[in-house]
Amino acid sequence: MKYTLYIILFASMFSCSSDDSQETELSNTLIIKHIIDVRENNERNFYFDLNGRLVSITDTNALPEYNYILSEFEYSNDNKLNSSYHTYGTEEAFINLTYTDESISNYHYITFGYSTDSNVVINNNILNYNDQMDSDIEEDDLNIQWTFSSDQLKYVTQKKIILINNANSVWNLTDYTYDSNFNIIESHTSINYGTEADYSNTYTYDDKKNPIAESMDGYNLALYFMDDHNTVDMSPNNVLSKTDNQGNTLTYNYVYNDDDYPMSVTITNVATGEVINTLTYTYY
Repeated sequence: MKYTLYIILFASMFSCSSDDSQETELSNTLIIKHIIDVRENNERNFYFDLNGRLVSITDTNALPEYNYILSEFEYSNDNKLNSSYHTYGTEEAFINLTYTDESISNYHYITFGYSTDSNVVINNNILNYNDQMDSDIEEDDLNIQWTFSSDQLKYVTQKKIILINNANSVWNLTDYTYDSNFNIIESHTSINYGTEADYSNTYTYDDKKNPIAESMDGYNLALYFMDDHNTVDMSPNNVLSKTDNQGNTLTYNYVYNDDDYPMSVTITNVATGEVINTLTYTYY
């Protein structure tokens, strides 16, 4: 079961200069409180606490057979994202992370009487764990391998899913490319087992602040374990366009406040002119 997290953010300073003098102006740092994502017959709400930490997501009509989705996130006393709970109609799922010092050392997933309990192995910039619940292929276990740009495990450059019981065949491989600001500008996925597929997306960005990336910046790695975390949404700046390998393009039109944070965005299909969804942001 996948529970997709749509998340966003970042904060910065800017300076201006003249011929005679140079002046630095500090913009206010705002804390995200609530994001409403509205599309046809569907409203998704993201709620954040006073520290800007994601605490819950509600979805009023995700699929015809389900009329409500709820995701809740919990943090430890030492400020680690360590668990999440998800309902999907009548279905439930629990994810728990165990930390050793500052590193995630165990991943535990439970749903409908099934469970995956896997040690997480970190070797420099590569993270590995086994997942028995993530495959649609019967009686096959998966090895999930993430490669990061450095041993800080912040910017993922590749996600590889290996079928353990099928001669360690690579089932799914996704590569990510970044710009100089660490915005993901391209993702490319190939599926090599069962139904084969190959698809990619390219992205452009503004130079404004992505409000979730700012407050959730320290939780990137934990969010990867919370199912289908959208890595693109954690880029420091805000997406202006997304184009897939079929040439379909979505454009993002923002209204910003005086501190360079988005107040709203309208996402439009360029080919049809159809508004896909609109998001509004409120801050503490």
